[in-house]
Amino acid sequence: MEARIDRIDAALLAALALAAILGTWTSALMVNDGAVFLMAGWFDNSWDLYFSQNADRWLATYATYGPAWVARHLLGVSARAYIVVAHISYFAAPFVLWLVLRRVETQRLFSQLYLAIVLPLLYFPTELIFGLGLWAIWLALLCDPTRSDRQAAIVTVVFAVLLTFVHPSIGLMSLVYLVVGALLGSLGRPVPRRTLIGASALAVVLLASYFIMGYLLKATNPTVIAAFAINRYAYIDPSWMLATMALFPALAAQWLLLIAPGTQAARLRWRIAPLAVTIVAALGVVSATLGTGLLTSTYARHTAAYILALATVLALVAPKDWLAPARRALLGYAVVAATAIASYNADLVFFGRLVDRYTAPGLIDIDDPAKGWPPSTNENAGPRTYLKWFAGADYTRDVVVPIYDWHRLALAFYSYFRSDRRTVLYHRLDRSGDWIPFPCLVVARTLAESDDPQDRQFLAFLGQKYCIP
Repeated sequence: MEARIDRIDAALLAALALAAILGTWTSALMVNDGAVFLMAGWFDNSWDLYFSQNADRWLATYATYGPAWVARHLLGVSARAYIVVAHISYFAAPFVLWLVLRRVETQRLFSQLYLAIVLPLLYFPTELIFGLGLWAIWLALLCDPTRSDRQAAIVTVVFAVLLTFVHPSIGLMSLVYLVVGALLGSLGRPVPRRTLIGASALAVVLLASYFIMGYLLKATNPTVIAAFAINRYAYIDPSWMLATMALFPALAAQWLLLIAPGTQAARLRWRIAPLAVTIVAALGVVSATLGTGLLTSTYARHTAAYILALATVLALVAPKDWLAPARRALLGYAVVAATAIASYNADLVFFGRLVDRYTAPGLIDIDDPAKGWPPSTNENAGPRTYLKWFAGADYTRDVVVPIYDWHRLALAFYSYFRSDRRTVLYHRLDRSGDWIPFPCLVVARTLAESDDPQDRQFLAFLGQKYCIP
């Protein structure tokens, strides 16, 4: 594969760099589940604190967050440096996978589609970012005509084992690839035959491993079990997946832009014409500016794997014919993604400034009305979703807090690191459905082993208010 970086690569890499720079500056991982992941890694027993509850995804977890944990425990980096290193290693993961794809692909489509698909996912710490990269590398290897069928079989076995410990939806996306590929073949538009054989094997193994791992590596934390139960069907419920794109039209625009080149290359009866691509990109930029929020990346994960499978299988019908229409679509895609990244981080700047107003050392219960924290509200939800810059007189109070305070647990961890471990702003976790990830016994053991006074104060807080018996 040639090493040249073309305009599409440059645009997508620029969007990734923008996401990494802004996201590291605003500590973007600390306003959602990433806050739990990084807090568990700050102490010396991340597995017992949380990741044993998500044991079937350990490979993606440790590949993504492991470098920061190593830096913390072997090099003794400060709290601020730890958060920076954690963000850098997190954003570096898709870049490294992209480099591997560039090395192994024989057609310039796998690396570009992978780099594109991760951009809407970046601000939610989903294992899919790592898993989609592995899946794309596997498929690129199978599409290499210089590899024998025996080598292709070995590659499939190796990647099936790896993907078993990443994310169960990879099995479903392999099934989507198989079904659409077989349908295209029946219409006289075949894709490489051994990719269909490999996809069928991968789907069987990964779907079977999902049930096996679910039985062998069960979560024990009742709030984690409840969270899994709520989200279990989000990856297979078509009505919900359509709803996510209705809630976030910028996401729908990006998915259409990814699929568009394949509809032309595969010569489908229904094609997305070049003019339509331009219009979709323009509408996507508007929506990305006005509607990108915390849940955009969270909900992108429910459809991203299937969109990548669909875009890839369509492209593989005629890879050389795919390149020309891909230029317009992916350049537009990069602009939409960069706009969404900037819009998202603008919100985090407002959120960070609000947190900075509460600089008093110690624990601060912000559910106490006397503290003056803006109350979260469900009012005006529609304008906040679609027209956030026009949804209230005070943007931080009326838009940012209702959106970013949705993950109530994260605020304590976010404020602890942002204040260099001096201040903890916390909600009372007394609502039905609150996620309380850390076991009290492990918190108590961690407290007994800690000598740092600031960490001891925080662990004592966790043991009293933020742990599960």
